Amino acid sequence: MPGPRFSDGDSAMARWPGSNLYFEIQILSFDSGSQLYSVLFKDGTEMNIKESDIRSLNIFRPKRGSASPSRRRSRSRTRSRSPGRTPTQGRSPARTPKTDPKSSPVVRDSRKGDILKVHLTPLKPQDFIVETRNGKDAITRHAKLYRESPVIQAEEELKVYEKQIKNQKVLRYIQRKEYFAESENKDVNKKFILNPEPTRNIVPVEKPVVEFGGAIGATLVMLSMPPLLYYLLHMCAQKDASLWNFYPHWTFRDLWESTVFGYFALWILLLELFYLLPIGPIAHGVPLATGKRLSYRINGLFALFFIGVLVAVLLYYKINLLYVYQHLHQFAASATLLSVILSAYLFVRSRKASQEELSAAGKSRNFIYTFFMGRELNPRIGKFDLKHFSAVHAALIGWVFINFIMLLAEMDIQQLESPSASMISVNAFQLFYVLHALWNQESMLSSLDIAHEGFGFMLAFGNLVWVPFAYSLQAAYLVKHPVEISWAVLGAVVAMNTFGYIIFRSANNQKNAFRRNPEDPRLSYLKSIPTSCGSPLLASGWWGFVRHPNYLGDIIMAWAWCLPCGFNDVLPYFYGFFLTGLLIHRVSRVEHRCRQKYSHDWDKYCHLVPYRILPYVY
Repeated sequence: MPGPRFSDGDSAMARWPGSNLYFEIQILSFDSGSQLYSVLFKDGTEMNIKESDIRSLNIFRPKRGSASPSRRRSRSRTRSRSPGRTPTQGRSPARTPKTDPKSSPVVRDSRKGDILKVHLTPLKPQDFIVETRNGKDAITRHAKLYRESPVIQAEEELKVYEKQIKNQKVLRYIQRKEYFAESENKDVNKKFILNPEPTRNIVPVEKPVVEFGGAIGATLVMLSMPPLLYYLLHMCAQKDASLWNFYPHWTFRDLWESTVFGYFALWILLLELFYLLPIGPIAHGVPLATGKRLSYRINGLFALFFIGVLVAVLLYYKINLLYVYQHLHQFAASATLLSVILSAYLFVRSRKASQEELSAAGKSRNFIYTFFMGRELNPRIGKFDLKHFSAVHAALIGWVFINFIMLLAEMDIQQLESPSASMISVNAFQLFYVLHALWNQESMLSSLDIAHEGFGFMLAFGNLVWVPFAYSLQAAYLVKHPVEISWAVLGAVVAMNTFGYIIFRSANNQKNAFRRNPEDPRLSYLKSIPTSCGSPLLASGWWGFVRHPNYLGDIIMAWAWCLPCGFNDVLPYFYGFFLTGLLIHRVSRVEHRCRQKYSHDWDKYCHLVPYRILPYVY
């Protein structure tokens, strides 16, 4: 079987499925099994294309410089005998339709005398500059195409070409009419800036939405989250875990020890080493404002395996890993200090970042708000991506490691030869969840945190501190408060967790497969809504049941993790309440972005799928 004609990263032209239009693409990968190329169009659409539908860029580039050889040879001949001219009948030569040379150039083949077919790039609403001045309805319309239409090849005759021109004019008229009607109905003052580079689209500049209550809300969150975490960890270690039985008697030594900080720094350095290992495939993130796509090393599963081997070696040589449990508050304080240092470093270095490298919230002028939300979108030191490392390696692997420490602590404190069924179920559920995330690590690159959020205190504290120490709260509770559950209850909890995982996994599979290739025959049973931005909205399957089915599955699993802790105290159910509130808040943030991207098409989807997470409830 012959090898691929194009290599990864090459630029070429590809035919849009179902049409004769060719657009510029970038080759992402080649599947030798299906003989399909995974390509990225300039509008951000990813598709699987056959090699027969891909052409080299050299075919579409018009020849520049001096006249063609046929024209040079014709200088010594009469005009009527020029081999590069179309034969004429009678005295009046045949004329080709007059078109705008910028939008629809006509190229002649001097050897055959044929007129090559020209395909026009479809006009988008972003091709217009819209300005609303002084709140009036006077709208200045300007249209300018920045991409020259490529000359494809001599496939059809002039009649087909004239029909193509007519269709394009109709398309332009319809899009202009719909777009300006929508702008007038909304009565919102918007301004679009024309980017000077000819290969970029016109980017709308809109006032960013202030989240978490702005500077006041950000301040309250930063001041309340660390004490709340220490309170939860302290109550888990008490014999009476009632929320009202709390008397803070901490000293500075209870929260800080330089040796513990050294161990925690060593742990982070070890995770960084595993992150930088050249093991695992390379994946690409979503297109940035510049059109560039960052590359990421997908090796979280390998790093977790290496950590597991290292823990096994330490246990074999009888290294006391219970030191982590005995100094859990101090490890949490060390992680908090490191997150503050990292946040300060990120804020200072973001001052040198360009506007295109900043997040939407990072363009705010409020110091506290931008420090909390993060200014720079993808801070990197060489190839080391700080945000990706903290979200995958520091957060998920740290979560699993602390859960395992709690399992060892329960066996030691309760004098057990093997962990309890409750502890095993909590560890198994959460380990399986982390393994699923690491196995599908590439899909995390399009998540809200990685693709759209800036990297500031919110994500630094959340990944380094909150996820490892707060998400392991159920295991920490079971160390001092053992719970015996029957096999029937355990079976019901396992069934509930499995049901939540099926919803979570199936919804994400449908979304990711549809995003890669909406024309996949295997997805023919799914219905979608076409949108003006070019990316269709999935409106059937799990995504026709509720708008965020993956969040529904996540919430069901979260409460299944709390049930093995029994009903003696409310404390171990904190994770269920927290994650439910977090995802409800995230729904509002995600839907705001969708409404900005899809406009009235999102309203159509909301009409078809009225419920966000739980049918007939929310």
